[in-house]
Amino acid sequence: MVSQKKKTQVENLTSLLKDKNNFLLIKIDRTRHQSLEKLRRELKKAGSTVKVIKNAYFEKAVNKLAPKEKAFKDLKKTYFPMKESSAMVFLDQAWDTGLKSFWNFAQEDKTLSFKLSLLDKSLYSQAETEKIAKLPGRTELLGKIIGSMKSPMSKFVYAMKFNTNKFVYILKAKTSQSS
Repeated sequence: MVSQKKKTQVENLTSLLKDKNNFLLIKIDRTRHQSLEKLRRELKKAGSTVKVIKNAYFEKAVNKLAPKEKAFKDLKKTYFPMKESSAMVFLDQAWDTGLKSFWNFAQEDKTLSFKLSLLDKSLYSQAETEKIAKLPGRTELLGKIIGSMKSPMSKFVYAMKFNTNKFVYILKAKTSQSS
C-alpha cells in the first residue's frame, strides 16, 4: 500500500520538474553532510537550489511527465533504471552561473559528479554536461566580445593618429634644430 506521504513527495517532485526548465541530476555517493551544506550555500549564491531525492520518486515523477514532454521521454529511455544516490540541482533561467558554481565545487569535492542535465529543454549526458560547465559563462563571453570589438577600434584610432603624431614630432624637432 502506497502511503500518502510518498504520493505527496512524488507530486511535489513532479511539479518542481514541470516548473523548473533547467536542472542537474548529480551523484552524491559518500558525500558528507557538511559538504552538502556547503554546496547548498554556494549554489544559493548563484540562485540555484539542491534537493536530495530518492531515485524511485524521481523515476515515478519522470514517468508522469514522459507522455507530455519529449525530453522526459528521452530521459526515461536512456537513463532508467537509476542507480547510486542522487540529488537534483534546480537552476534558474541564467543556468550557466549555477552550473559553473557546481562544477567548481565538484572539482574540490571529488565525491560529487554529474549524472545528467536538462538545460533549455535539451537533455545532456554526464560528459556533455561537463563540457558545457567548462565553457565560459554568458557574462564572460559578452565581456570578451565587447573587448574584441573595442580592440580593433582603438588600434584603428592609434593607426590614424600615428602619422600625424610622427609629423608633429618631426616639425618640433626641426623647429628646435633651427632655433
